[in-house]
Amino acid sequence: MKKFLIILYLFCNVMHMNAHQFVHPGILHTAEDLARIQQLVHQEIWPSIDSYEILKADHKSHADYQMQGPFENIARAGKFGFTKTPCEEDFNAAYYNALMWNITKKEEHARKTMEIIRAYAKTTQKIYGPDDPLCAGLQGFIFVNAAELMRYTYSSDKFSDGWQDADTRQVEKLLRQVFYPVLDTFVHSRPYANGNWGQSVYKMLMGMAVFLDDEAMFQQALDLFDHGNDNGALPNYIAESGQLQESGRDQAHTMLGIGCLSEMAEVAWKQGIDLYASYDNRIMKGMEYLSKYNLGYDVPFKTWTDKTGKYNNWTTLGESGRGEFRSVFELAYNHYVYRRHFQMPYTEQVLGLIRPEWQGFTCDNPGFGSLLFYLGKSSPKIADGKIDEDLRQAWKGWQSPSVGWRVKGGILKLSQPSLCLYKRVIYALGNDPLIAVKVSSMPKKHNSNWFRMSYSVNSAPEYWTWNERDAKRVGKDIYVFDVQNTRSNNSTLFSKRKQQVILILDFGDTFNEGIIVDWVKSISSIDDLD
Repeated sequence: MKKFLIILYLFCNVMHMNAHQFVHPGILHTAEDLARIQQLVHQEIWPSIDSYEILKADHKSHADYQMQGPFENIARAGKFGFTKTPCEEDFNAAYYNALMWNITKKEEHARKTMEIIRAYAKTTQKIYGPDDPLCAGLQGFIFVNAAELMRYTYSSDKFSDGWQDADTRQVEKLLRQVFYPVLDTFVHSRPYANGNWGQSVYKMLMGMAVFLDDEAMFQQALDLFDHGNDNGALPNYIAESGQLQESGRDQAHTMLGIGCLSEMAEVAWKQGIDLYASYDNRIMKGMEYLSKYNLGYDVPFKTWTDKTGKYNNWTTLGESGRGEFRSVFELAYNHYVYRRHFQMPYTEQVLGLIRPEWQGFTCDNPGFGSLLFYLGKSSPKIADGKIDEDLRQAWKGWQSPSVGWRVKGGILKLSQPSLCLYKRVIYALGNDPLIAVKVSSMPKKHNSNWFRMSYSVNSAPEYWTWNERDAKRVGKDIYVFDVQNTRSNNSTLFSKRKQQVILILDFGDTFNEGIIVDWVKSISSIDDLD
């Protein structure tokens, strides 16, 4: 018995010592991750290189980014709601520049991140409601990731402007005195929100615990992930079937929620704990369910009683945002498929449509998963900026809410009450200012503004629309659109837009008359057409 007690004592001491040995950097990115990301960029491995190009093009990743804060009080709504967008952009700028510093080793990016971190750490005093848990959780998680990266990759012993002990103290004060009280109040409140609120709080607690080397806080986050009373806990958010607590609400929030769960699981993985496996790989089941439904397939749905008792009236799946994919799919997919060798066929289909993943939506999720979390095989860079889509036999990578079709003369003929097709494309305007579309069968009744491009099909997209009447006709069925000088709904010239856009063909209500879209091509001049 004495021998057993001695062994137990030694075991507990070893466990106690190990519990405090946090990996640094070790929130979303370890030193090994950063080396891998840098290699993916330097070797121009697809899809990572295209995801990197999107990151690099974002003004928030530039070393000359102009900080809009800092703000003494931050919020998402209410009296200080005006701080939401500028604060989100500042925090993203800190994170993006921290990534750019670790990829390029250009010190100006490191200095920009340090400028933002120091400014907010010294200035911000309070987070205000009404949805302060989301502010503290979502914005805070981006901020603490930036701080973690700089603390361990840009130290003052190597760089004149590098991270100092004073920075550690200042950031710790910000986290413990400003962010933590908001998070802690939510955790100890009676459940009152949809699951994405809890997940936002939990992931910030976990990220903050790593930065602070706070074992008690880390354990609290682990417990909340598996056993929290809020809707955000894994078993409360994802059913055995894969259905998500917010599936009956809309698809944007379900993507936010499962994205946050994936991020928590990834942070824990960096620290040697496998949350991905919890409840029989429940995150994988949820991601497959979410992917399948948003690809247009039928999935089972059951009304359930949530933890608040407020959201029990959803009797059908939420249609809002269906097929509008956020950048949250790469992280879980790469873990389950490449680390664990599971199959995720529906998530794989989604990634076939949306790769490379681009920015996260505001501060909801980090985004850029094809760069930050890609673990797959090396593939050559495929994008040259030209559009060349042959739609005569298949629509590889194209999406539609419910395409109906039949074969006519060996060509696919589209037919449905309201026809809309869209696909993410990489389009470099410079050498090809014209886009030609061949529509060999056009119904009498259809939208005249059937050709559009958009930054995003998520909420508040920026889009450009071209009218069929303004197109130059070549023959009877080729429409040539000059896109370069068109202004968006926000008055932005198309020539100033990002390289990656969503190409949309929306013919509207065709009264079930068939349409044959042969191809879409970017061209330098009409002479390029055969």
